[in-house]
Amino acid sequence: MQLYLIPPDGGQGTGASARRRPRPCLSLTPTQRKRLRAALRNLRKAYGSWGCLAAVMGMAVDSLKGIAYGRDSGSPGTAQRAAKAAGVTVEQLLGGLVVADRCPTCGRGG
Repeated sequence: MQLYLIPPDGGQGTGASARRRPRPCLSLTPTQRKRLRAALRNLRKAYGSWGCLAAVMGMAVDSLKGIAYGRDSGSPGTAQRAAKAAGVTVEQLLGGLVVADRCPTCGRGG
């Protein structure tokens, strides 16, 4: 027995795009973009080349270089990939909030 699902408008779903919910803004702040650029440049030095870093992050070399040198703006997805390549959390990479009297890495008080 086959089951056919018919859209509520009776057609082939042509009215579906008009009913999409708005998505929240998924962009980085200027400070976060600056920190992502610095992190990418440091990761390039750690990995030895843009090609090696691009392979690890699963991105194109030109895209990484564009973000690192400020020609393109980075995205939260790029920040996540960079954090994974660095072995840290996104918050650590982008400089999340840290209490002034605590170590940003381990959280111990000073």
